[in-house]
Amino acid sequence: MKRKISVVAGVMAAVVAVSARAEEASAAPAAEQGVSAPAEFPVAQAPLSPAPLVDATTGAGTVAAPSAAPAVATSAQATPDEVYVPISLTLLPNISTAGMHTGNVVTNYSLGLLATHAKRVNGLATSLGANWVEAGLSGVQMTVGANVSRGPVSGAQFAVGANVATQDLVGIQQSAGINVVRGGMEGAQFGVGANITGGLMNGAQFSAGANVASAGGVGAQLGVGANIAGATFRGLQATAGLNVAQEMTGLQMSSGVSSARKLDGAQLSIINVGGDIDGAQVGIVNVGGRVDGLQLGVINVARESEGESVGLMSFVGNGQGNLQLWGGDLAAMNAAVKFGGKHLYTLLTVGFNPGSDTRRRRYLLGAAFGAHIPMERFFIDMDVMGSSVHDDRLFKDGDGENILGQLRLVGGWQVARRFALIGGITGNTLVTMHGSDRWEELGIGPEWKNVSDNGRTTVRVWPGFLLGVQI
Repeated sequence: MKRKISVVAGVMAAVVAVSARAEEASAAPAAEQGVSAPAEFPVAQAPLSPAPLVDATTGAGTVAAPSAAPAVATSAQATPDEVYVPISLTLLPNISTAGMHTGNVVTNYSLGLLATHAKRVNGLATSLGANWVEAGLSGVQMTVGANVSRGPVSGAQFAVGANVATQDLVGIQQSAGINVVRGGMEGAQFGVGANITGGLMNGAQFSAGANVASAGGVGAQLGVGANIAGATFRGLQATAGLNVAQEMTGLQMSSGVSSARKLDGAQLSIINVGGDIDGAQVGIVNVGGRVDGLQLGVINVARESEGESVGLMSFVGNGQGNLQLWGGDLAAMNAAVKFGGKHLYTLLTVGFNPGSDTRRRRYLLGAAFGAHIPMERFFIDMDVMGSSVHDDRLFKDGDGENILGQLRLVGGWQVARRFALIGGITGNTLVTMHGSDRWEELGIGPEWKNVSDNGRTTVRVWPGFLLGVQI
């Protein structure tokens, strides 16, 4: 019996010793991880040697039953900031092979049916619905829907819908709908709809709809609809519709309208509109505020010009705007409206001769383009005028089959600010066609005459004069 009691006590002591060693082994990793056992669960230290055996028959002692509280140890693992997944397959938002929460996923390839989402994509993201990346994209996004990257994009976005990058984009965007970069762009945007850049643009915008750079940019805007720059734009704006820039340094071209509040460069459009212009406007209609350069068009308008306005009609605030009245060898009464810039002008003229027993009544309609040379109170005008001669009444059938060309040299004396005396000499050439030479009475001086084409064409050349006033 004594031997049995001794064996049982030895086994119990061995079990206690093994438990103690296990607690020490489990406590060591926890300590390495910075996790300690809670104070309310103390670890029992069991003796490493068995207690002395007491003879049960003599009762000289008692057997101490060793007891040990089970050790409780906890460990916590820190959640990493990013989870790397080589490939992420997404069926619906937040339901993918990367788990329910994809906001911290970094992947090389993301494929989704309706949407793909990741913290960062370092490769390719494709979707039939929408791609959006919260932190950034370095690579390519392709979608039939929308691409969204809320961080810098270095690469390309392709969409049949919309591309959106709320921060910098370095690369390319292509869309059949709309491209939007809110923080800036350095690269290119292509869209059949609208391109919008909220920050600085360095590169190009191409659209069949509208290009918008609300903060200006450097590069080119090419569109079929409209190009709009909300601030200073340096480069090229070309469209079939409308170009608009707050401040433009470069070239605006359009088959429609180009507008800039301040222009340092050129506008080549059907209609050009500008504020302060340092350069050139070339179009059918040119409108400017303060112009230091050239206006070339059918109609030119400027509040003030330090350059030249060349056109059929030029209205310049500090230029020429006068009424001329004179008489000459061709018609006793002539009137003309003179308008233009400081040195170039246009005349629209009408003349009338009442006729007499030897001379028929006749009318003249014409226009002239010339140069004005101011010399304090005197000035010299040199112009080339083209007119047609009519008898009895204007535009009678079979009448007016002639061309009267005049080279005029006119001098003026500015008697007062709005009144001048004018006079000069003219060189006249009349060409009549279809055998309609009925103007033998024209001219007062020597005449040179040539008949050709079997008498159908007659050319007459003679000198003339004019005297009148300018108001």
